[in-house]
Amino acid sequence: MTNSKPTNEVEFENLDPLSVRTKAGLNLTEMAHLMGMSEAGYETWEDGTRQPGGPAYKLLFLLDNNPDAIVAQLGTRKTNTGVIEN
Repeated sequence: MTNSKPTNEVEFENLDPLSVRTKAGLNLTEMAHLMGMSEAGYETWEDGTRQPGGPAYKLLFLLDNNPDAIVAQLGTRKTNTGVIEN
């Protein structure tokens, strides 16, 4: 028996939270809201102080690969006043 990773496991270590947010076209407030966390918490991911884990990293992966669809599915959108609505 080998200890190799399953073939369906996705490698996440190269994701950059700032790049993902930029690609999604969201500001820090919007991205933190979408992720269900505080701005300060998301900022710690962007500056490398902390690393996202588990489900949060998987959501970042999905956002990185198809930001428009994921933002639309989560029901978070920007308005012309900068207010986030669900």
